[in-house]
Amino acid sequence: MLAMSQIDGFTGTIYPVNPRLAVLAGKPCYPDLGALPEVPDHVVIGVASRFVEAILDQAIGLGVKAATIFAACYLDDDDSPHLSARIAAKAAEAGMAVCGANCMGFYTPSAGLRVASAVSPSGLQKGGIAWIAQSGSAFSALPNNDRRLGFTLAVSTGMELVTTVADYMDWALHQPETRVIGLFVETIRDPAGFLQALDAARQRAIPVVILKVGRTAKSAQMAVSHTGAIAGNDAVYEAVFRAYGVHRVADMDEMAATLALFDTSRKPAPGQLGSIHDSGGERELIVDIAEDYVIEFAALEPATCSALAAHLEPGLVAENPLDAFGTHNDLENRFAALIAALVNDPNVGIGLFMSNPRDGYEYAESYSRAVMKAAQMTDKPLALASNYSMAGDSDLAIRLRQAGVPLLRGTRNALLAVRHVMNDRDYRDRHDRHARARATTPAAPSPDGQMVTRWRSRLGEKGPVTEADGLAMLADFGLVTPGMARVASLHELEAALSDMHFPVVIKTAEDYAHKSDVGGVRLNITDAVAASAAYQDIALRLGPQALVMEMVPSGTELSLGAIYDPGFGPVVIVSAGGVMIEFLADKVAARAPFDADEARHLLGELRISELLAGYRGQPPANMEAVVTQLVRFSQMVAALDDAIAEIDINPMICGADGSCAVDCLVVPGPRD
Repeated sequence: MLAMSQIDGFTGTIYPVNPRLAVLAGKPCYPDLGALPEVPDHVVIGVASRFVEAILDQAIGLGVKAATIFAACYLDDDDSPHLSARIAAKAAEAGMAVCGANCMGFYTPSAGLRVASAVSPSGLQKGGIAWIAQSGSAFSALPNNDRRLGFTLAVSTGMELVTTVADYMDWALHQPETRVIGLFVETIRDPAGFLQALDAARQRAIPVVILKVGRTAKSAQMAVSHTGAIAGNDAVYEAVFRAYGVHRVADMDEMAATLALFDTSRKPAPGQLGSIHDSGGERELIVDIAEDYVIEFAALEPATCSALAAHLEPGLVAENPLDAFGTHNDLENRFAALIAALVNDPNVGIGLFMSNPRDGYEYAESYSRAVMKAAQMTDKPLALASNYSMAGDSDLAIRLRQAGVPLLRGTRNALLAVRHVMNDRDYRDRHDRHARARATTPAAPSPDGQMVTRWRSRLGEKGPVTEADGLAMLADFGLVTPGMARVASLHELEAALSDMHFPVVIKTAEDYAHKSDVGGVRLNITDAVAASAAYQDIALRLGPQALVMEMVPSGTELSLGAIYDPGFGPVVIVSAGGVMIEFLADKVAARAPFDADEARHLLGELRISELLAGYRGQPPANMEAVVTQLVRFSQMVAALDDAIAEIDINPMICGADGSCAVDCLVVPGPRD
């Protein structure tokens, strides 16, 4: 620990403490904290779990304001509350910040300080990346292995007994060097603080890139068994990330490439991607992968094509993506001119030069110098991307980074990083974000307060919330539902039918979870005689309580659902509906409430949106009606808040004449 604290040139005072040693690494060693000549700013507790509490008590008694705890803080025969809970309570009461427990420490390159539980290599680069990881392995992977990345902070948060991800984000956001925050997250322990940090990052146009694990049920359970943390529903995290413009990545390679591209002083201009290649085959590969990720290449202006043609060798075509290699003739100057000409096209927002760089290879040295020269001839972001992520390019990466050119390893990783950067409006428009007014649709009126109070009271009552109750609630909040009535006899059925239009549906209203499975649903009933026969059959077999409702014309079926998360509030989930919900992994999530613009974006991201737009001659759905249903649904669940634990409309039938919710399941929140 002592050697690691000095490896980056830390010049502050360090006091070794060990009751069994008089000298450690040439420094006088003190028997305990009380023997130190001054009160330290930070105490590193690197002892077994059974000794941690006594040392912490001593540090708190001296007024120490920060500590790092490496130990796991689990004892075999522990008292209640357990050691970790006792430490958390004591430190919180004392106002002490604690890194850990069960962490690997932190690096702050700006101070030249490493607090590390394990040996790590020298050469840590300063930069604009704040790397905050709940996994020790993930924490060490980037700063210990990847010298193309520069950090303002790298921290292993451990159990977060006191200091959480949100606190580290807040610190990083107040450092002028911070350009991007990267998070490896299993769970968020302080949802309110996390949302505040995300909002602050968005206000400052600091991108937040998250690798959130626990996406599947099995990995979420592993998170619980590993850290003891609560692993929430992944749809809730998706909704939160969406609301705050968070960039979610799939793995550490995509994370590293995205952080590298965000950690530059240049912001993308309006436009699309421009790429330059020294291989025709690699150019075809990038086009294929870009299509997979819906990444567009810029159409070049005629003047740009003329400028390119002046430097291209015979047989090469001035286009984007550009195959630039002909021969080695004046390669460095020719490549520099080609790269600069293409990237400076008004339709290009960001540029990539793609090849196979490796240290000690003269050709790679030549085109790397060309890229660095071209970077001086443009103010747009320019990166060098390797076509293979395992090349030995560490020295080149550092030199490129010093010239303001990030090295992105792997074609797919490079393109994913480009997509993240190009899709971040706040980041791209940072220079005028305070003056820019975003066009949004006017907010819909909030639900009536008395109605909200009435339904919160109803949902809090004992007894089930029936499908009829659910549909009535939707109707009260302005959603379109079918004409319907609850009946318990033939006489009541006849009275209900007098106010309805055929065809109708009759469903059992008895307590059956899956009505169709027990023959409790009759569709497309066209007259009173058939309705009477259908009701008598259902009543005889399943009970007299039934629901009769008007049939809704066929259309595309959607599912609207919502869940209430205790930390993040209500979240709406929109997906393919009907039987398709079981077969299509086609869903999007958003925090409630949201406006019409957001509703349109949600629908546009669904694969089933093609059906809504009209597919193979089918009439398109009335999209404004669908949008209205989504907005009102989001307002309803936001207004009712924790009174609803879960709600599901499946299906909502969307047709040319409108959109109608025909089935509703409501699970109330906890009742007193």
